[in-house]
Amino acid sequence: MAKKLDEPQERGDFFKSLGTLFAGFMADRIGEAVTGLGPKLLRPPGALEELEFLTKCTRCDKCVRACPENAILKAPPTAGLAMKTPYLDPRSVPCFLCTTLPCIAECDDEALVWPRLTLADGTVLEGPKAVRMGTARIKPSLCVTWSTDDREARACQVCVDRCPYPDEAIRITAPAEGRTVGHPEVVAEACTGCGLCVFACPAEPGAIAVEPRRD
Repeated sequence: MAKKLDEPQERGDFFKSLGTLFAGFMADRIGEAVTGLGPKLLRPPGALEELEFLTKCTRCDKCVRACPENAILKAPPTAGLAMKTPYLDPRSVPCFLCTTLPCIAECDDEALVWPRLTLADGTVLEGPKAVRMGTARIKPSLCVTWSTDDREARACQVCVDRCPYPDEAIRITAPAEGRTVGHPEVVAEACTGCGLCVFACPAEPGAIAVEPRRD
């Protein structure tokens, strides 16, 4: 039975505990070093934590071939240890959140797993709505709903219209006092990171980017 913190411990027990803590600390640092060697990539739906994903993914390309929208790409040599692993570039082709998520079904390595998410209120989500690939971020300096020295603000809600969960994952805020145009606002807790808003954004360069999930 484990000892309580206020109970005396033998010298050997103390160093065993210290060693366990140190091993955990080093494992975390090694994981951070490995996953930090390459660029942050937006993984397909259901991807495991990055280090475990890199370990389990055999670069078989089955998820790439299974995607009906040809949205899943293979990482180039510049990705370092992540070379040839699957990722998405939503400005080119986003994830359309297929109902059956065929990319996951084809992953025999279980580097991609069926999404299941429990919300703070106890609600359990499964499937596409439970996907958490990353989080969309708005760039106010590029979004047309904000004014700059070069342009006046104008109404736009293309990102909301293209979102699979409009007004849940992204919405337009009420105009501030004295303003007539509201701005897009991402609800991080509901954002799947699919990138449909990124793909649809009419601004050039795009005013929205997806920040890949990092657990």
